[in-house]
Amino acid sequence: MDSLFNKVLITGASGFTGKYLTKYLEEKQFFVYGLSNELNDDSTLLKCDITDKDSIVRIINEIKPNYIIHLAAISFVQHNDVQEIYNVNVLGTENLLEACKSFDFIKKVILASSATIYGNQSLDTYHEALCPNPINHYGISKYAMEQIAKNYFQIVPIIIVRPFNYTAPGQSINFIIPKIADAFKYKRANIELGNLNTYREYNSIEFICNAYYELLVSDVKSEIFNLASGTTHSLNEILAIFYEFTQHKLNISINSKFIRKNEIIKLAGNAQKLNALLTNKSDNDIRSIIKSFL
Repeated sequence: MDSLFNKVLITGASGFTGKYLTKYLEEKQFFVYGLSNELNDDSTLLKCDITDKDSIVRIINEIKPNYIIHLAAISFVQHNDVQEIYNVNVLGTENLLEACKSFDFIKKVILASSATIYGNQSLDTYHEALCPNPINHYGISKYAMEQIAKNYFQIVPIIIVRPFNYTAPGQSINFIIPKIADAFKYKRANIELGNLNTYREYNSIEFICNAYYELLVSDVKSEIFNLASGTTHSLNEILAIFYEFTQHKLNISINSKFIRKNEIIKLAGNAQKLNALLTNKSDNDIRSIIKSFL
């Protein structure tokens, strides 16, 4: 596909994923337009509140994007304004889809859901056909967003993605890998963590960006995909690799506040559906990911 004359609109473009994905798609010769709810003085992004439907319609009509990747969301699980979570994650997405159905130049809309919609399951590898069982407002809002999006499957060419954990420099220190990296990089004396024996995916941002790109240009629509590798690592393993690279002895204490009730010991996504579509196998090596932080 000749991407030179294709335009992509990314909502939430000023966020962690949005910044990396913008650069990745520009390198693929797309014209990328970014929307953000908050702008600084030198921003090249367009300001848009996705809870304002008229604003979305106006911007889409002006830009006329061929593709839309919808990343904008309240993504912090402990966000204390529950109403805002649903206004942005659910009603904001419906505003976007309502706007999209009026324009025939849109080839594909990718909606970012979350692996948190699975909640607690009896399996340790989650596939797309599982019945979701979200356990917090963030996960519930993303599941509600998915259900609303399905009503548009016959009207708008949509793919829903459920990303499992991924990380890279620039991610908020509220997330576990950046938090650990900060402690080792700056030789901090102590760190408080939760359960060290849980296993999670820690995929690379390159893996995630490539998955978005390949789904974007594919002929697939009206489908749900895990953005997952199926490869997990324990925090003990992560800590050991950081120590190997830095030789810094960090005093680790376990804080019970960081241990969730009904803690999932192993959380991995079934990647079979995604792997059948991907043509480029991105570097997803955990040692390379950790080294990038140092």
